[in-house]
Amino acid sequence: MITRGHLIGQIVDDLGSISAQAKQRAVLKLYDVHTYVEDFILEVLNIVYDLELRNLNSEKSNNPGIDLGDDASGRAFQVTADKSRAKIKDTLGKISEKQQQKYPKVQMLIIGEKQGSYSLNGEPFKSAGFTVDDILDFNDICAATMSLSIERVEQLAAYLSKETRRVRVELEIPDSEGRYQTNIDALVEAMPKPKLTKGKKLIKFGAKQDLHIDAEVVENSIKEISEKLTQLPRLTREVFKFLIERSDVKGMSHTIRIALPKVERLYRGSDLEGDLSLLIEAGLIDWNEPDNSGEAAYWQVNLPGWRDEFHLLFLEYVEQKGVNLNKPLVALDFSDF
Repeated sequence: MITRGHLIGQIVDDLGSISAQAKQRAVLKLYDVHTYVEDFILEVLNIVYDLELRNLNSEKSNNPGIDLGDDASGRAFQVTADKSRAKIKDTLGKISEKQQQKYPKVQMLIIGEKQGSYSLNGEPFKSAGFTVDDILDFNDICAATMSLSIERVEQLAAYLSKETRRVRVELEIPDSEGRYQTNIDALVEAMPKPKLTKGKKLIKFGAKQDLHIDAEVVENSIKEISEKLTQLPRLTREVFKFLIERSDVKGMSHTIRIALPKVERLYRGSDLEGDLSLLIEAGLIDWNEPDNSGEAAYWQVNLPGWRDEFHLLFLEYVEQKGVNLNKPLVALDFSDF
């Protein structure tokens, strides 16, 4: 059973990690606060202080003076990473008479840690009734958590567990090239770098096999298939390779085809439909109705240069030379050609 102490420890750790990141930004004088972070603070304050705050900036961008307001209690907050006295003074000075009447209790929530002490003499502190007790930071939120009911502690711990990572991402500092520590680069498949040739080996082989194809057709066909496959995910390229490996050449037009039921029975991977859709969009395959009654529908593979019978030269070369199709069609390395 998860104890109250364990949950509070989790809350302290989560808020502490956010505080540390905010302090790092403050060192670089990066005080801007993303709307998502404001909304995060709003939910935390609502849970801890039993409020019904709403984000005033969602109604009016950069609402002067205050960011969050609870109409029922008349309590409002400015959310900032700037802990300076000057920031507090500037905030209070921007509060309109109408806002002051609606929200007589204005407080500052410092993302991170507030200063050790503040001198708040004179205006506008006196008129606003603003004291050092109205400057809150995450340490104050943690302290207030100690007196919450177990239900609210559980609610806060669950919320922080879900949202802390996102808040920390929003507070990350980019490097000199604008890159952030957390990004999707590691989750996105890198674009392949094709190795192209003019197809001289293929042309020489064709001459011996009495498959004379113009050199320009060969070069352009290799380039075209490479360009189409480059835009596809690796797994989709592997599906394309599979279709060719298990296909037959049939008909007077020498069509490369593989029966639909054959594909469905041989392929055991997930999302075959998605891969086939991508190949159709790339113009690399087509679906065809059966040619004759009793025959199966089939997928037709469209290698470039088919009018000049490049596909026949390509397939014959691959078979005779024992070329592994992974190399040209998946790794996009045509150096064997």
